[in-house]
Amino acid sequence: MHGLIGPDHPALAGHFPGNPVVPGVVLLTELLRAVEERLHWASGAVMVTSVKFIQLLRPGEPFTLLLDRLSEGEVSFAVMRENVRIAAGTLRRDGQVIGQGRP
Repeated sequence: MHGLIGPDHPALAGHFPGNPVVPGVVLLTELLRAVEERLHWASGAVMVTSVKFIQLLRPGEPFTLLLDRLSEGEVSFAVMRENVRIAAGTLRRDGQVIGQGRP
């Protein structure tokens, strides 16, 4: 999934004025949305089990979210800016809702 966080995103207001950086929580929100859409995991049923932010992402820079299913309930992810990995980690579907995602 390709994405771009514009300079007018509400989370950026006051976030490092003059030197804006996309907050990690904004990237994670985009990631969770992608997992809901691509894997049909229910909203709120996903746990971030690990995440490492490696590089900064600036507003207006395009990025790509890569997902790799490790098992039925676990996915590894990478956030890429061109060929540079800017974040990576794993997600796990909450055990109480496995199989209850949207068809």
